Amino acid sequence: MEAIALEATELSLWLKLREAGDPMARDALIVKYAPWARNVARGIYVRVYLLKDAWEDCAQNALIGLMESIDRFQPDRGVSFQLYARHRVRGAVFNGLRLIKEDLAKAARRTDDDVRDRTDSLLDSGNDSIDPLESFVSMTVGLGLGYLLESNSVPDSAEASDAYSFLEREQLSRAVVTALDQLPEREHLILVMHYFHHAPFVQIADELKVTKGRVSQLHRQGLNRLRESLGKQMNENL
Repeated sequence: MEAIALEATELSLWLKLREAGDPMARDALIVKYAPWARNVARGIYVRVYLLKDAWEDCAQNALIGLMESIDRFQPDRGVSFQLYARHRVRGAVFNGLRLIKEDLAKAARRTDDDVRDRTDSLLDSGNDSIDPLESFVSMTVGLGLGYLLESNSVPDSAEASDAYSFLEREQLSRAVVTALDQLPEREHLILVMHYFHHAPFVQIADELKVTKGRVSQLHRQGLNRLRESLGKQMNENL
């Protein structure tokens, strides 16, 4: 019964997107299939692991392929979405890898832009009465959370030195995923697109049809909620 309900829910999203162009339905489908697209990218990335700078490109191009597939998929054709989208997602990742040497300089600039966007987002609270020290501490914590999300998104990004280190890392990873899943849908989507698929703010704004400033605001709100949720989880485990 659960599987049937899930299929009906997904079909409803496709119908809203195809018949009414509902952007919220599109967002929901991206959220649903983004982890799958990331796994497709991971399968390719681990085969070319010597290209250690390739993960961001793989993840971002997989997201691009996913969104193109969502925009073109026709649910009434009798083909599952993953079967339809796999070729396009893989193709987008491989196309990105072919251009990776040419894109190295661009990737370095993009990293600088990402850090600048994150810093501006966390500093721009919209509340001039906040103490400067409190604002700086909040920004530092926010950047740390962003780093945690990003490191959690990279396949096999760290080798655990022993069983205790591995267990700690696994527990932290589960806590982050739990906290992320509790965010409002659009904040969740923006953090997943930015930190897991390495999409810059300007690209996210273009995809969601909002301003870059709005993406920055939702990014800040999402990290603040994530910090509160992780804090509650830690207190509950004490």
